[in-house]
Amino acid sequence: MQVQTRKHIYTPEEYLELEEKAASNSNLDQIIIRTKIIDEKWIQIAIADNGNGIPENVKNRIFNPFFTTKEISKGTDMGIAISYRIITEKHHGKLECFSDIGKGTEFIIQIPVKQAANNTAYSD
Repeated sequence: MQVQTRKHIYTPEEYLELEEKAASNSNLDQIIIRTKIIDEKWIQIAIADNGNGIPENVKNRIFNPFFTTKEISKGTDMGIAISYRIITEKHHGKLECFSDIGKGTEFIIQIPVKQAANNTAYSD
């Protein structure tokens, strides 16, 4: 696998070195996106940050429609619930959240490589 930027394609070794350098500079806000082929039927996309993390009581509810941590009239936070429905219902995939307070949060998306014609997950 190669990661492409505007001017350079990094080898996996170069990318790991960059990731390690970024991790050592914890003063910077970071978002790291990784992709992976799990096997011939599944791919994975991981999106992680080094933010404050999500408290367990919030994390357990973030995929629920209309759950919000925002004040009234400041938004609905429905984006993650809608994403969950699209990934699980339309793509027949999985969406999980892992978070450590003070360390950050990671969302892991797994979706089938192929979809059957009737929009169900492909299986042999």
